[in-house]
Amino acid sequence: MKKFISYFAVFCIGFIVCAWVILTFYGPPNRFAGISETHAPRPSVSFVKPGPNVVRDAAKKVSEYVVNIDTVGRPITVNPFGDLPDFFGFRFGPEEIIPRGQASGVIFTPDGYILTNNHVVEDAQKLVVTLENGKQYNARLIGRDPVTDLAVIKIDAKNLKYATFGDSSSLQVGDWVIAVGSALGFKGTVTVGVVSAIRRAEDIGNKLPVEGIIQTDAAINRGNSGGALADLNGNLVGINTAIATPSGGNVGIGFAIPSNVAKKVAEQLVKHGRVQRPYVKQQPSKEKPRAWIGIAYSGYTADVRARLEALGVRNLPKEEGVIIHEVVANSPAARAGLEPEDIILKINGKPLSGSLRPEPGKVTLADEIRKAKPGDRITLEVWHARTGKRGIVAVRPVAPPPDFP
Repeated sequence: MKKFISYFAVFCIGFIVCAWVILTFYGPPNRFAGISETHAPRPSVSFVKPGPNVVRDAAKKVSEYVVNIDTVGRPITVNPFGDLPDFFGFRFGPEEIIPRGQASGVIFTPDGYILTNNHVVEDAQKLVVTLENGKQYNARLIGRDPVTDLAVIKIDAKNLKYATFGDSSSLQVGDWVIAVGSALGFKGTVTVGVVSAIRRAEDIGNKLPVEGIIQTDAAINRGNSGGALADLNGNLVGINTAIATPSGGNVGIGFAIPSNVAKKVAEQLVKHGRVQRPYVKQQPSKEKPRAWIGIAYSGYTADVRARLEALGVRNLPKEEGVIIHEVVANSPAARAGLEPEDIILKINGKPLSGSLRPEPGKVTLADEIRKAKPGDRITLEVWHARTGKRGIVAVRPVAPPPDFP
């Protein structure tokens, strides 16, 4: 009985203490209404109110004058079974393949003249253009210019939305641009980036003899060729033409032919069907002949290495240099064993600049080759993509081919 009284006393004291604490710190019971009766303020989510969006507006404008181009090439006869012997009197014969492709173009007149790349149309027998609204037209070739990789085709249509040429010479590094085209077959794809650099022809291995080539990180992929690079006013500032990649996919290095060049070439192709360049008679020169090794390349920097490593490429060199994208057949580079995706790190023992511009302690590949003359021995330290190992390669440059600019 005494234990019961003790427990009951402890319980009562505890109850009184708890009641006192609740009344002191939380107030009387009438302050505790049910959840359904509470009116406590709740944090709200603030959304951006609809308003002007320059990228969206520009993308809409550009998409109206960018078209999809489907190409059908000349039939190619191949025999996939080679010289296999007869089986039961049946001989495997040759097979005819019809190449098909997809690319982009830019309408630049209301009556259907379209600017695209030369490499898009050069082997095509049939061209089908699809407008932004889905209408399709057969197109005919008006003219093409292999030197600038530009071409003009024509569809029979009127009152079309067309591009306004912007002044590409006013572009600066860091300016926002948008790329529109049929990326990987997805028509009307819009990507956004900035002008990463303004390149000289020699910066990309003289692959395009055009000054002011626009480099951008706006995603450009297969199918974007011939599409628009535009500013945020929707004006055409470039024709997308190529990417630098060791894998075939976009790594953030794309190139566009500046609109100032594209406009002049387009006007001549419409007027003459070809580009008429002034002919200058060669005069005897005391300058030493130009040297040429036959590669197209772009800069290799820490940023490029990071992008390649993200794609799964391993054992890449830490130093800067240049990455090869194309090796001309039977050129000095080809004879020396250089291959696409190889990375040149040094020339004649001198470290190369990945920015393709001279830096303290670093030289550019173009400048060093320019100092050489045909027949000189040039040594290159190369990281070979095929083996992942380094090696020294000796190259003897020659005079450039007659059709080389």
